[in-house]
Amino acid sequence: MLNLNEFVTFCAIADTGSFSQAAEKLQISKALVSKHLFDLEQSLGVKLMHRTTRKVGLTAAGTVFYERCQQLLQEAGSMVQEIKRFRTSPGGHIKVSSAIMFGRRQLAPLIAEFLRQYPDVSVELTLTDRFADLITEGQDVVIRTAEEPRLLSLVARPLVPWRWVLCASPSYLGQYPMPRAPQDLAEHNCLLYMSNTRGEWRFIDAGGTGTTVRIKGNFKANNADGVLQGALAGLGVAAITTMAAADEIRAGRLVRLLPEYRMPEGVLYASYLPNPTMAQCVQAFVRFLETEFDNQAPWEHGLDFPP
Repeated sequence: MLNLNEFVTFCAIADTGSFSQAAEKLQISKALVSKHLFDLEQSLGVKLMHRTTRKVGLTAAGTVFYERCQQLLQEAGSMVQEIKRFRTSPGGHIKVSSAIMFGRRQLAPLIAEFLRQYPDVSVELTLTDRFADLITEGQDVVIRTAEEPRLLSLVARPLVPWRWVLCASPSYLGQYPMPRAPQDLAEHNCLLYMSNTRGEWRFIDAGGTGTTVRIKGNFKANNADGVLQGALAGLGVAAITTMAAADEIRAGRLVRLLPEYRMPEGVLYASYLPNPTMAQCVQAFVRFLETEFDNQAPWEHGLDFPP
């Protein structure tokens, strides 16, 4: 295998015309300079330099090799500077993964603002309701809620509380009685996420007492938008994130139910792999999101929650 250090030494000898001066330029011993040239010629199988006690000169093969080495070393220098730029300035490419509804409603507009502030950065946004694998899928940042075990191998920066509300459409509530307590949900058609395999919802009252109720219904969806559309169509009662439901509640298209109860809350994180040399553009993006949210959910304006 060729050693690039030998290429550098060869070019230094050719530039200075001296083994001693090349050693001084590279701050290595004269013996190591001689060894590098010897090993390089042995690897290539050709003589690159004529050497006498007075001077050093390039052979015909050495002249061709010198020109190519110069091009190679210049390209390597440019490559190093380009990579360093990822650590020292907000430029480069960021791959971001997010849940579909959040990405469409909240994240995409924020990315547009981020790119206006950092025009040398490009962003590739993938919307999926599956937690992307940062290693195998090459994502830089995943914006998702997650349980603690999944986050153990990641750096997880909290962005905003992630809360849920119980709601139904006015048309549904015109046909069925308003639930007054969590236990009343047993008499209602409840809309579920496919991931809710237990068929349970948990509620916490103002005093901190928790209640778990079994629920059933004739509609399931694998993402927030599906559940939201089912609720808007009057299919039943749904537990929906405030991010998805808040505008519909304020507009009167959905009615919030059991507001004196809280459902278990989560946290929305910007997660990425531990990496001390993480590109500056990725760091800038995560800091931008932290500043924009400031641990507040802007979509929850006007919605109150029990302490």
